[in-house]
Amino acid sequence: MLHDHVLARIVDRIETEPDLLERSIRALREDDGPPPEILAELGPLESEPRIVRQVSALGRGTVATMDDLDPDAFRLAVHYLVRRIVVYGPSLPLDEQVRIVWRVPEQDPRVLDHAPADPRVT
Repeated sequence: MLHDHVLARIVDRIETEPDLLERSIRALREDDGPPPEILAELGPLESEPRIVRQVSALGRGTVATMDDLDPDAFRLAVHYLVRRIVVYGPSLPLDEQVRIVWRVPEQDPRVLDHAPADPRVT
């Protein structure tokens, strides 16, 4: 259930921000680079063309649930796109139980729609 929720959020982001994967990979590699434990996982995952193709093709048309995605492709997508996932108590609704800290912060929807920002809105 958690994996399906995270996958749905990833697909939502990719659908609204088509260049998100490229920006996230760039962000992962910039600064000091990935932590050693992530770096150790990236090599084998990135060397498998089938896994990389699945991650590159993530979208509503290709993936509906975790059953549609190789677990290694999910792991690679999470490494690329997510800095960390915080899970709160089960008494909360699922949307409030899970907080995803994205590698590239979510864009303001007004920017995505190319609508001028209303200076009165804070």
